[in-house]
Amino acid sequence: MKKLICSALCAGVLLTLSACGQKKQEEALAEWTREGYFQDEDENMLSVTWMEDIDEPGWYVGCMLGEDPIEDSWGGTLPQEGNALKGTLTSSGSKEPLNVTVTEDGTDGLALAVDGGETYHFTKFDMPEATIFITINTEGWGNIAYTEGEQTPEVDEEYPYQSAVINLEKPETYTFLAWPSVGNIFVKWTKNGKDFSNEAQITVDLDETADYIAVFEEDPDWQNPVMNFVGNYESGRAHALVECFGKEEAWITIEWGSSVSELARWDINGRLDPETKTIDYSTATKTIIVFNEKGEIVKDEIAYENGTGSIVFNDDGTFTWHEDQSEYDEDMVFEWVSGSEDN
Repeated sequence: MKKLICSALCAGVLLTLSACGQKKQEEALAEWTREGYFQDEDENMLSVTWMEDIDEPGWYVGCMLGEDPIEDSWGGTLPQEGNALKGTLTSSGSKEPLNVTVTEDGTDGLALAVDGGETYHFTKFDMPEATIFITINTEGWGNIAYTEGEQTPEVDEEYPYQSAVINLEKPETYTFLAWPSVGNIFVKWTKNGKDFSNEAQITVDLDETADYIAVFEEDPDWQNPVMNFVGNYESGRAHALVECFGKEEAWITIEWGSSVSELARWDINGRLDPETKTIDYSTATKTIIVFNEKGEIVKDEIAYENGTGSIVFNDDGTFTWHEDQSEYDEDMVFEWVSGSEDN
């Protein structure tokens, strides 16, 4: 069953008054009474909770409209307008905020209307009381994934987990998966501080409260693949220095003198794909440096940031640089300088 991942939810009950015409008597807002957890037929979840211990006590509303507990969840404090809670809910992930209106629906339900979108109809839902509490953590540099049942968990390479909490009403079977960050290796799983398994993927019967830890350590044999290309390179008046950066990335500095008094410098950082020997980058900085007759810097100005392009290391010891922002419709080929490995 999908579990609600919203925090306690609430939005301020304002004693605003609604006017019906210029001379009609103002009437107080009706008291908001429907709170707790709600679920619709698609197992979307809604929570409305009064919050006292915040700067402006009120009703906090949270919803999960989909499968992803992060990307499909929104929450925020909503003011009461008339007989509705109305305002903006902020995403727990990267999605846009939702402008919503919450109203009573039926004898004990709620309707959540999204501006410009759907209206969801929820009925009262009794949240199961958890009796088994499971924590999953990491020690060292690595990641985890988990899922109900015995199938292999899906791995989120972009936003991996390093910790998780599972609260269960009754015993269930789960599968845990651990995988190391670059330059590290998986060692073992522990349960409540004791060795549990040397397998990265384990299927466990969660029938008691427990703490699981995936243990990782640095790989003593790991070498940054950029090490094979470290050194100085030249292309006409341009000079390049290739260095290792972190476990798998490169830092490349390219300098090109347009004249005796002006120099352009690019600082490029990116991950090397060992199979294609390619670095696709998107955070390069180009700087223009101007010198006076004494060789002193009189101008040091950034021309652009977040530059994009690619660097491909060729089998003949050269590398090809493609700059998307280049004023010239031509790639540059840099040749390795003999003896630069000693620098």
